Amino acid sequence: MEKTLAICGVSEKFRYQGPRYKRLGGTSGEEFRDEHLVPWLRGIRPGVRAAIDFAGTKVYGAGFLEECFGGAARASGQNKEKLAAARFLNIDPFWEGKIRAFIREAEPSA
Repeated sequence: MEKTLAICGVSEKFRYQGPRYKRLGGTSGEEFRDEHLVPWLRGIRPGVRAAIDFAGTKVYGAGFLEECFGGAARASGQNKEKLAAARFLNIDPFWEGKIRAFIREAEPSA
């Protein structure tokens, strides 16, 4: 079984991702992580695989992606496990590789 989070389905505003932090502007990776990704990950039950769908998104920024996915992985070991096993849909392989590296390299927050 698989549960999918569509980035543009959450809010049309995330079609164009913004900066890393909320203080730097709207549609930030921090905002998406805190308001959408982490609560969604909490709802993923054992045996269900996460999938994140980038269909319709137009811009990928390393700061946005690292704060969103690396930040979620740093916040919780369970998040990191779910994200490491996740499928990333409709995204260029280069950016998928970056996201996977951000998750893999994330160290738990102190």
